[in-house]
Amino acid sequence: MLETLGVTVTPMPFELHPRIPVEGITLRDRWGDGYDRAVAMYARIEQECNAVGLPFRRPERVPNTRRVLQTAECVRQTYPDAFPALDRALFSAHFVEGRFLGDQQIVDELVDAAGADADAVRAEVDSGRWFEVLKASVEAAYDAGVTGTPAWYLDNRALIPGVQARETYERVVARLSSSSSPS
Repeated sequence: MLETLGVTVTPMPFELHPRIPVEGITLRDRWGDGYDRAVAMYARIEQECNAVGLPFRRPERVPNTRRVLQTAECVRQTYPDAFPALDRALFSAHFVEGRFLGDQQIVDELVDAAGADADAVRAEVDSGRWFEVLKASVEAAYDAGVTGTPAWYLDNRALIPGVQARETYERVVARLSSSSSPS
């Protein structure tokens, strides 16, 4: 949605739940007594996605995202032309198709389909370098006030946390644009 407002979006890795086991957990287990809140939150996300023509389905299984975040960041930095396709494919796999992103074969398939070399990317991630990149990105996000996803930090001046109505994004972008215009 931000792109339609003329904003350049650079996705950055943010590991929200590092304690989720490698095999993942169910959405109900993740949220526990707050499961009804989660269902309401995902219904709101679905409504916002539908408003911009983006299909969405609430995931029932939550993966440990550490490896897939490292993979995505490796592709963003080393295969920048492939990254937009991978970013869309990861979203679609998890939030539309219900595929489990904790499965390395699925991730490799998506990396290859996006135009990057999955074997090379996997070897890079296995090296440990991208874990350090992920840690630095998470630390920078916390320093900026990010505590959850989704979140957008605009022009190093405005943090928009969570899923908001389109009008909120429009108002913040307009305010930032007018305050950076020459007087």
